[in-house]
Amino acid sequence: DWLFTTPLLLLDLALLADADRNTIYALVLTDAFMIVTGLVGALENNAFVFRYIWWTVSTISFVFLLYMLYGTLTAKASEMDAATQSTFTTLRNITLVLWTAYPIVWIVGTEGAGIVPLGVETLLYAVLDVTAKIGFG
Repeated sequence: DWLFTTPLLLLDLALLADADRNTIYALVLTDAFMIVTGLVGALENNAFVFRYIWWTVSTISFVFLLYMLYGTLTAKASEMDAATQSTFTTLRNITLVLWTAYPIVWIVGTEGAGIVPLGVETLLYAVLDVTAKIGFG
């Protein structure tokens, strides 16, 4: 569901900040690329190193998303009224904190280093999903 829900969350932030179409397209396409490359890494079963290569590619996309959230969208939101700026900043920060946990869970979970057992990994993803989507809305 991430391929559908995360672009919608980013679209909400972009519309709140009154972003232009090109910025919205860049956010959504970067997000989709991040999700797909993360999925490829999770499904890769040929060589352990390839999992980390795909995780790295996905994480670089995530860093670019953060750059857009904190750069372009924050600059646009700063042109809005104080209430909108406050709402944007709160939602942006929630997104940052929760979305940053996903690659961490992946790296310590069964897809990555295997430090966390599958049951705990599944619980962590479930909590993150519910919190990221309900907490945002």
